[in-house]
Amino acid sequence: MAIVDLLGKTKGKDSQMSVTDIYQALDLPQAIASQHLITLKDRGVLKSSKVGTKIYYSLAVPQLLKVIDTLEDYSGRL
Repeated sequence: MAIVDLLGKTKGKDSQMSVTDIYQALDLPQAIASQHLITLKDRGVLKSSKVGTKIYYSLAVPQLLKVIDTLEDYSGRL
């Protein structure tokens, strides 16, 4: 969820972040971040684009963050 939250709050060109930006922002080992990113992409949560040697990730459906926030608000009321 931290990766989705981070990408959802990213501003700028298509709200994309490189693998390096993501693992540094979340203080994760690069290998762990890459595994999570691949899993989220395979499940359709994220999309990626390659520029040179860098891979950039963004939310596949930007509205996903609103859905997650709504579910978290609702679960907090239970």
